[in-house]
Amino acid sequence: MSNQKAVPRLRRGVVGTLEAVAQEIAAMAPACDTVAFITSAAAFAFVLTPFAFLLAMLTMFIEVNTLYHLSKRHASAGGYYGYVATALGPFTAIVTGLMYPVYQIASTAAIPVYVAGVVLPGVLNYFFGISLPGWIWIPFILGFILVPIGLAIVGIRPQMKYIRYAAMTKIAFLAITSLYIIVMSPDNTLNVFNPFAWNSVYGAQFAPLGGPIAGLGLGMIFGLTSFIGYGGSAPLGDEVKNSKAITKALMLGVSIVGIVLTEVSYALTVGWGVNNMTSFANSSIPGIIVYAHFMGIVGGLMLALFAFNSAFSDSVAMQSNAGRVYFAMGRDGILPKFFAYVHEKWITPSKALLFVGIASSITAVLSGFVIGWLSGVSPLQMFTLSATSQQVSLALSNVFDFLTTIALVGFIVAHFANNTAVMVMFYRLKEKHTGVNRILHPVMHYLLPAVATAIFAFVLYESIWPPVFPVTQAVIVGVAFLVFSIFYTLRIKRNNPKAYKNAGITVNIVEEEKLEKMSKAEKDPN
Repeated sequence: MSNQKAVPRLRRGVVGTLEAVAQEIAAMAPACDTVAFITSAAAFAFVLTPFAFLLAMLTMFIEVNTLYHLSKRHASAGGYYGYVATALGPFTAIVTGLMYPVYQIASTAAIPVYVAGVVLPGVLNYFFGISLPGWIWIPFILGFILVPIGLAIVGIRPQMKYIRYAAMTKIAFLAITSLYIIVMSPDNTLNVFNPFAWNSVYGAQFAPLGGPIAGLGLGMIFGLTSFIGYGGSAPLGDEVKNSKAITKALMLGVSIVGIVLTEVSYALTVGWGVNNMTSFANSSIPGIIVYAHFMGIVGGLMLALFAFNSAFSDSVAMQSNAGRVYFAMGRDGILPKFFAYVHEKWITPSKALLFVGIASSITAVLSGFVIGWLSGVSPLQMFTLSATSQQVSLALSNVFDFLTTIALVGFIVAHFANNTAVMVMFYRLKEKHTGVNRILHPVMHYLLPAVATAIFAFVLYESIWPPVFPVTQAVIVGVAFLVFSIFYTLRIKRNNPKAYKNAGITVNIVEEEKLEKMSKAEKDPN
């Protein structure tokens, strides 16, 4: 127990199962996915966009199995960093710990770029004829990132109250309204799940990508990255009332969001028209236009408002998660002690959170100008052109794709590690199984993690070959950071062997709960 008091701790017992589920939903930002990720997926998958999201959902359902078993054995602010440490040891844990916040930061930067730079100008121009300047995305990005960080810093309780309301409201809105669009649409067809049914309509569009399967794979990049934030409850491990709340949240969160996103992607595809998805991909606000078509201006504006709210709550959740992982790594001595600071009044990792907010803001703004320039739009044009001009809209869409794909690399690395951790953990346990468990054991602990890893590998391959701007460039950046993470880990191993040895295992709430239960049993044997 003395060791528990010697290390920095967050306030325990303030997060319940409902709040943890809300954190999962908020971090996956389904309303933002509706106006951003589905549009980006459609640029490659076209009519197969619902299939891309269905496959992404099934892949994440497989990942539920992985995180279910890992979360039963570890809970802390380290999240995946702690999960991997429990099974694979410090090297893979540190690399995972460094890559996890990278994809949280990149995703946090990506969403406000699209929402503030593409969706907001598109909505105001489409409904009211208002034209915003091309630079409008910059102050909104800072507002979408730094204000949420302020909310995350002032305490977990106000953060959870806001997220619980925001997450549950938006998921109900999307489920009900997309069902209405499906019922009212004349284009309903199961062929959206058949890659070989559309050659006569989309053959020319799929050919440069490598065919419909390749287009489906590229669409899955955005299907999978729409789930970035899954596992968002894991870094709340220090603060939950019971470690089982994390396990329940991991299962419920992806199930709810996965079903709704597949429903929404299908609704938008059939609502727009299955033969017209090329124009869907070329529109800045196709989801909002579909909602307005079926439910009037109120429906379109409601979706836009939920998307803005989703961007805000996503930023709160994602940055909160990344900050807690950095906090855990600082607590272990893997990162500088700066990250292990706990605010005396609010009991939050305020310095780690502030670092994440600043890093996300810089990443968003810098990527905006660099990818804009590579898209043929100069920094001067980014200021002087209209926000709804084709040049600025295309540039910021490319920025979103670039940042999202960087996030994908971190996401895949983290889940590669988690899947491997489950397989290695159960191999080392050498458990004996009887009856039906003799069949379930190899399926759940070896086959399913291997299948999920294979799907992630396929999507990563499709993001590399054939080269597609800016997806390929983003993969290069993501891999470069992975290489840096490996070299950083080797440096820690050489220069700080004590911290290296304890990486990810300094705090484990699951073990603490076992000790507390044993202590109570000893004091009260009856």
